Amino acid sequence: MKTRLLPLLTLIASLSAPAQAAGDQQQRIPTVTRLVQLFSTLESELMAALQKGDTTAIDKMLADDFELRSGAMPGTPTPRAEWLRRSHGQAAAPIEQMAVHDYGSAAVVSYLWKRGARHDVFIVDVWGKSGDAWKLSARYASPAGDRRFTVPGAALESQPSEKK
Repeated sequence: MKTRLLPLLTLIASLSAPAQAAGDQQQRIPTVTRLVQLFSTLESELMAALQKGDTTAIDKMLADDFELRSGAMPGTPTPRAEWLRRSHGQAAAPIEQMAVHDYGSAAVVSYLWKRGARHDVFIVDVWGKSGDAWKLSARYASPAGDRRFTVPGAALESQPSEKK
């Protein structure tokens, strides 16, 4: 009897191993935090308002002293009025890999702005709490994806973050 069960148990074990391995290889779907959801919505609404030229919506979401700082010229900020002029009518693009760091009355939001091959931008936005609303105070932006230059201390390989 034992000799008959051994081949059967071996067969069952060999059939279940690939199924287990396949289950281990399935990608997990990350859970989006409440803050990532909130700021994804705010960033998308700001992009839509810029595209339409909706100054009322933009004024509700943008601080009066807003400025853009570009990685290419970090010492030369682009003031609010100039940024608005240059951003008017700009097509909306998907946002990926967002992270939010909440500091109570301020939040630092980083994400990848997917504008197409060779035009992706890494954005770091600083939002300030104004009453019950959030206003964008500063934006730091730099081209993304160029691996010829690495930031000192940064990981050299892409590793998905568990933090969302």
